[in-house]
Amino acid sequence: MQENIFREYDIRGIVGTELQIETCYDLGKAIASYLSRKHPGSTSFIVGRDGRLHSAALYEEITRAITDLGFDVIDLGVCPTPVVYFAVNRLNIPTALMITASHNPGEYNGVKMWGVSGEQIATIKQLFFTKDFIAPAATKGTIQHNAMLATYIDYLASLFPHLKGIAINAIIDCGNGAGSIVMDPLIKLMGWHNATLLFGEVDGTFPNHEPDPTVAEHMHVMAQMLHNDKSYHVGIGLDGDCDRMDPMTSEGVVVPGDHLLALFARDVAKTHPGATVVCDIKSSGSLIDVLTILGAKACVAPSGHSHIKNAMKKHNAMLAGELSCHFFFHDRYFGYDDGIYASLRLIEILHTSGKTLTELLAEIPQKISSPEIRIACKNDNDKQDIVNNIKKVFAARTDLELITIDGIRAHMSYGWGLLRASNTQPVICLRFESDNTDGLSRIKNDFYQLLLPYFDEQLLRNKIELT
Repeated sequence: MQENIFREYDIRGIVGTELQIETCYDLGKAIASYLSRKHPGSTSFIVGRDGRLHSAALYEEITRAITDLGFDVIDLGVCPTPVVYFAVNRLNIPTALMITASHNPGEYNGVKMWGVSGEQIATIKQLFFTKDFIAPAATKGTIQHNAMLATYIDYLASLFPHLKGIAINAIIDCGNGAGSIVMDPLIKLMGWHNATLLFGEVDGTFPNHEPDPTVAEHMHVMAQMLHNDKSYHVGIGLDGDCDRMDPMTSEGVVVPGDHLLALFARDVAKTHPGATVVCDIKSSGSLIDVLTILGAKACVAPSGHSHIKNAMKKHNAMLAGELSCHFFFHDRYFGYDDGIYASLRLIEILHTSGKTLTELLAEIPQKISSPEIRIACKNDNDKQDIVNNIKKVFAARTDLELITIDGIRAHMSYGWGLLRASNTQPVICLRFESDNTDGLSRIKNDFYQLLLPYFDEQLLRNKIELT
């Protein structure tokens, strides 16, 4: 087992080289030992798994460890991650984990844990390598199979009775991920006869595309279908474990998460005037403009679901989202990231407004933004050194405003640029925005000049798309 699988938000790696199935028994013991100490009154563990080829094997090893330690397992079977989160709230059991590698390719797998990130995962890593587990129990725990998946589907349908039987001219791309298990029965239950399910069979090899809908190249089949058949009004892509969703306009444009959050915020503000909305540091100024117009309170947080959830709790926010298309609704929901629920909220907005997604997006103040740019570093230590060194340069300048809650976001008179270290990979992340193309070129050049000592010149120019 490689140390690098213990990441900021989960445990994840390539099966067979980074993550070894035969050592997942000890991994299960480390996870159960940590969670039982964190929640000493809990005697049961909720466990779900996605449809990857090795998820069943990981499940067997991890649940064997949990039951050997004397805890019961509530087995949700193959399901999306939001079903595990739903079970936490429904059963009031905080010790829960999901076997998944989310949007990664099929050779990856791992574990997400409810309410666990950062230093807590570092503690689990230490427990794993030192084998500092709690003692095995005299009486082995049991495994109870639970029908929470059906309860979840019925619950979602009950939240949107006004959408039943309406004409939803949509393509929903499950990408052969765990969402397939929910979307097919949900579409039937809602009576959406005009909705088309794309790649709706669970296949852990992901034969059609990687299960990340935020990458336009992965959505090319849906884009082609929207182009060829104008009866479809929108496409919706789900990631591998369904904690994210990303829509596509009928013109084939993948919608950035911050712009979609702006649409959700307009909807939430109707019933919660002045509500707080949390967004991540990568979000566009267009979103802040929308929130200002709405009279909502904008709270900018570091990127990452744990930071977003902490900010939501601290500021009692009704809504939150990230550029990466994680969306969190406290308005009419539980406050965790659920791509299927977010899809229903989008369909509701399209139905009640009578407008297309393109028309709704056109109502958002327009700026020129780059996508998130990711540049690989030579090793994991380099990324933070680069950010720290460039932060010192910007901090010495008096002609800009610097936000340093997550890397650096430098606001100049002609635009802003962001540089941060990835929480999960040896990568630096960049994003740029301005009101015009000249300003965008200037802000890109500011960062390009400071990054030149660390990267190949041509690579840097290509990545930043410097003209």
